[in-house]
Amino acid sequence: MKIKSIPYFFWALLCIIPALYPRPAHTYTAKIAVFNFNVLNLDARGYGATITNTLINFLQKTSSLDIFNRRELEAFLSLNDLQQNCNLSNVVTIGNRLGLDMIVAGTVKKNGPVIEIFCKVVKISEKFVIFHKKVRSFGDFSLKEEIRRLSRDLSKAIKLNIGRVKRPSPKKDILKPPVKIFAKPGSSKISLLWEDNPGPKSAGYKIFRSQSEEGPFVKIAQVTKNNYVDEGLEKTAAYYYRIKAFDTRGKESDFSKTIRAKTVVTPNPPIILSTQAHVKSIKITWAPNPIKSPDPTKLMGYKLYRAKTEKGPYREVANLSGKDLGLGIDTTLDKLFKINYLDRNLADGEEYYFKVSVYNEKNLESDLSASMKGRCLPVVQRLSAKGDMIRQIKLTWTQATSEHVKGYFIYRSMSGEDGFIKIKKIIDRDINSFIDTKGLKDKTTYYYRISLFEDSEKEGSLSDIVSATTKGPPPTPQGLRAKSGMARKVKLLWNMCTEKEVKGYKLYRSTAREGEYVLIKKISNPKKNKYLDKRTYKEPLMDNTTYYYKITSYNKVDVESKPSEIVFATTKPRPVRPSGFGGESLHVKEIPLFWQPNPEDDIEKYHIFRSSGDEKEFSEIASIEGNTSYVDKRLQDGWEYRYKLTAEDKDSLISDFSDIITVKTKPKPRSPTGLTARVEQGKTILTWSNNTESDITLYNVFEKGFFGSRKVGAVKEPKFINVGPKPGKSKNYTVTAVDKDGLESKPSQPVTVVGK
Repeated sequence: MKIKSIPYFFWALLCIIPALYPRPAHTYTAKIAVFNFNVLNLDARGYGATITNTLINFLQKTSSLDIFNRRELEAFLSLNDLQQNCNLSNVVTIGNRLGLDMIVAGTVKKNGPVIEIFCKVVKISEKFVIFHKKVRSFGDFSLKEEIRRLSRDLSKAIKLNIGRVKRPSPKKDILKPPVKIFAKPGSSKISLLWEDNPGPKSAGYKIFRSQSEEGPFVKIAQVTKNNYVDEGLEKTAAYYYRIKAFDTRGKESDFSKTIRAKTVVTPNPPIILSTQAHVKSIKITWAPNPIKSPDPTKLMGYKLYRAKTEKGPYREVANLSGKDLGLGIDTTLDKLFKINYLDRNLADGEEYYFKVSVYNEKNLESDLSASMKGRCLPVVQRLSAKGDMIRQIKLTWTQATSEHVKGYFIYRSMSGEDGFIKIKKIIDRDINSFIDTKGLKDKTTYYYRISLFEDSEKEGSLSDIVSATTKGPPPTPQGLRAKSGMARKVKLLWNMCTEKEVKGYKLYRSTAREGEYVLIKKISNPKKNKYLDKRTYKEPLMDNTTYYYKITSYNKVDVESKPSEIVFATTKPRPVRPSGFGGESLHVKEIPLFWQPNPEDDIEKYHIFRSSGDEKEFSEIASIEGNTSYVDKRLQDGWEYRYKLTAEDKDSLISDFSDIITVKTKPKPRSPTGLTARVEQGKTILTWSNNTESDITLYNVFEKGFFGSRKVGAVKEPKFINVGPKPGKSKNYTVTAVDKDGLESKPSQPVTVVGK
């Protein structure tokens, strides 16, 4: 089957559709940061942080914006000694270093209930302000809504500039004529003042004059400033003026509106004598003109004019009648030799120029006086904060030179944004430093501002914010070591800290690595690097026990460093209990003792303890050095003795007791038994039974007499013959047995014989 050709228009449609519906572009997220809004006057304190935080909260709701973390921003600025302000060069520098696309910055000031916010957005890559706006809020009630609107405008401006590279070309606005023209008549001159129309800047002005409102207007002057004095005019004559502006290329604006002025007879202008700087104010002193005026009318008051530059424009700031100056109705102003006026609500440290005029009862005003420059007292200059000190920060500043300054107020904050609290009032303008020690913590950043004051009600604006960080804890001692094997003590050594802040060390001990550590010694000499832990004399360290130690250093306010690594040491063990302890029984009045030498190399002596009979307590009977045997002498016959033994090393460590042994001395023979006596042939014959002991060597025979028993014989056999008693008389006999060691038994039972 033949396939039909696809029509040409179908192919064209396939090509057109992609062009009509292109692929969606990749969404780019702008990386931005929001600086703290700088506070321009004292009344605006606290609003900087409020506006900044509220604006961030609203901007974070815009998905195309990636807002730089504020804590990271603060840390970066602190580390690199950079400030948050509206200076374009500073903003671009910070933005480039952080890799940001844009930065939002601004200021805030408060005049009465009006809160005025100025905000701008800087595009970092182009070093150019892409958006700026001024908003006002009447009181706190509408502030949040104003910030909400501002955030919307900011978001739109940022979105429009995402991805743009070239700076947008400025609009070619048309040069416009001057506005707000003011004519001030004099007796033979007319002073003209005006303002530039918003738009392209003027390079100069051309002044045209006519004696008729319809013209013709003739050019009479060309000036570069925005005021002109037309002199040499006819008295009481009317004049009409028009003004054109021109730019650097010579292009002119249209004519301004026509303004009419008429020369009049006026008083002579006053003379300004001096200006004095005060807090947010300037005191101006002037006097009437000493030259007699052609104006015969009565003077009614003075007008004070102020400008930011000597050339103007000058604006009326005060109208002082005689009543304002404390004069009666009939008193003329020319009777005053000197007039003072305090111009208030001015900016700290700013220069202003003043002129004064006087007006008569017809409300005709004199020419303005010659100008006089005045300056408000500046905010405190060159405030700096020195940190890295122990719980103190030193502030220094340039002292005020004005005699009107009475002293300074010191403010401190923990955040650097708001929360500044007055911490010190210094009543001495010659002081230019202060050391803050009130409640400071270690390794903490504090922010400061300072103001000067004339009295309690006249305080200047706060200075720029400075910050400093207190010193952290002292360094941790290194190289802690503990020596084992010492008797009931541990020797500790460490590397001495060389830092001047270190005032000493603290040693801690525990019986378990993870247990509770107890302070055992505070060493107040930072040059000392060893200590012998003996605990106490009455309570020494335990034998064969492991102790754990750590050490810290401390500074002059007793702040301690982090503890060192834990080390441990084991005290010397006591000698082992003696072994092989024994004794030989059945020795006469003595017991030989013997034992095995202890395995320790430093055993100096052995202590022998004895108990006998019913005694329960053992008493030491000997201390043996250099030997492993001992003979206990002068003992009782046939007694049982108990012994135990300890070993003592060179460090006076004593072992546990050995096993108890029981040993017996040789007993005396038993008393002979079976003693009998008979008389045969005038002789007494004694017989008894042989003792059972095998070592009996003889028997002693005793006859009892008036003074006791006396030995009458000694025989080896159990028989003894002695002279018999006389008839009717009797004799008593006893016998004892004696063994080979000379031990003699107790006497036998007595026997009695009677003579026949």
